[in-house]
Amino acid sequence: MDGGQGKMIVVSNAEPYKHESRDDGKTVCKEVEGGLTTAMNPQMRETGGVWIAYGRGDRDAEVVNSEGEVSVPDFPDVPEDKRYTLKRLDFSPERYDKFYRGYANRVLWPIFHSFPSKADLEREGEYWAEGYLPCNREYARAVVEAYEPGDTVWVHDYHLALVPKLVRDEVPDAKIGVFWHIPWPPWENFGKVPHRRRILEGLAAADLMGLHLEKYANNLLRCAGGCGARFDLDSNSFKLGEEEIQVEAYPLGVDFEFFNETETDGEELDIRKMYKDKKLVLGVDRQDYTKGIPERIRAFKKFLRKNPTYQEKIAMVQRTPTSRTEISEYQKEKNEINRGVSEFNGNFGNHDWTPISLFWQGIPQKKLIAEYRAADVGLVTPGLDGMNLVSKEFIAANEEPKVLILSEFAGSSEQLDEAIHVNPYDSDQVAGAIKKAIEMPEGEKKERWEELRRKVKTEDLSSWAENFLGDLDRAHRLHSMAEFAPFAQEAGEKQVMRRN
Repeated sequence: MDGGQGKMIVVSNAEPYKHESRDDGKTVCKEVEGGLTTAMNPQMRETGGVWIAYGRGDRDAEVVNSEGEVSVPDFPDVPEDKRYTLKRLDFSPERYDKFYRGYANRVLWPIFHSFPSKADLEREGEYWAEGYLPCNREYARAVVEAYEPGDTVWVHDYHLALVPKLVRDEVPDAKIGVFWHIPWPPWENFGKVPHRRRILEGLAAADLMGLHLEKYANNLLRCAGGCGARFDLDSNSFKLGEEEIQVEAYPLGVDFEFFNETETDGEELDIRKMYKDKKLVLGVDRQDYTKGIPERIRAFKKFLRKNPTYQEKIAMVQRTPTSRTEISEYQKEKNEINRGVSEFNGNFGNHDWTPISLFWQGIPQKKLIAEYRAADVGLVTPGLDGMNLVSKEFIAANEEPKVLILSEFAGSSEQLDEAIHVNPYDSDQVAGAIKKAIEMPEGEKKERWEELRRKVKTEDLSSWAENFLGDLDRAHRLHSMAEFAPFAQEAGEKQVMRRN
């Protein structure tokens, strides 16, 4: 943050910590798994401030105060100066259902991941009016209540596109940044959203919006043009009504030192013994139809059929924590994966060899790092992913050279050139990549791995946050002084920006 002035206010749907009751009646604090927590928690623990999020019903009077706030991480060994305030919002189940499961995940998620056929556009208006709009208003109200002059407001992701304008309407001189953690689609997809202009109006009120890749930023600018905005690809900005915003790419990184230095007490050796020292291919994904898990499993089956000499010498481990189980699409996919893996293992496996081990639950990060280190090959093949931090975690966790197979549709593929890139929908190509990975000469493997490690270490989590916040400071100052105005010359007259 610039000069240490003001506090950070992070706004997101997902909360970074949850409190659970144990069998002995005591309440314990646990870190919530997820990319946003991984990205923002180190930043917040360093700078302090307020994180506003949905409490998922976790507002026990013994945990939070009368304002729904709790100091986190609520761990005995964490001093107060390494904690920050978590403010938990509360919504009725019906409202949250239409906000989160409805608008966010049945409209925006499939549209923005280029699966428009899965979007429930018939109920878009209902989801908007009864869920998305009122919940965004509640988030904005919480921001305004927490705001003090000099604070930085950092809004995260597609759940909260309306918050910047709602806050700007109440606090005209606030410094507001947005980071969009999923892809931004081309106009042909975004244009299908009935409330498309309202979404862009909400975002345009921020000073700066970040996305993972330049192509996502360009898609956003062109979509703004499709909604009547003036946009400029050279200055990476657009103006919609009286609102003008800077749009830039900031590829998200991981905490390299944490993944590199975490001690696993040799648990990776136990994992390898459990699989009898076979070559291990590892996939780790939250369950979602964008992750390409059925296609990945089919490709591994094809590899074994085409390369029978590797049977009983290799095994695949797929760890897929379930999510959004109340949505029928996800339950159908889970059933499809279970059935396919069971049939394949039954036909090909034996009492000494299970070709595919499938796990539907997550594990603590330390154990996940051990799995990363036990694996020989990381198989990361989403159908589309804004970035994909698993690919970077796998690299950061392993000093010993490994091989990464990476979908060309993962955002991280633009940085990680030394991975083996594949089309996840081409099972023959993925099968061939698995063979190439396990047969790769040690010299080539080492050379590729060292370069991948250099990139992930250099373009890490802290540099991502520093770059974004530094640019946000500059964008806010220029907006305030009316110096950032690519569209100021209109009809020969200089336009005065809104925050003059």
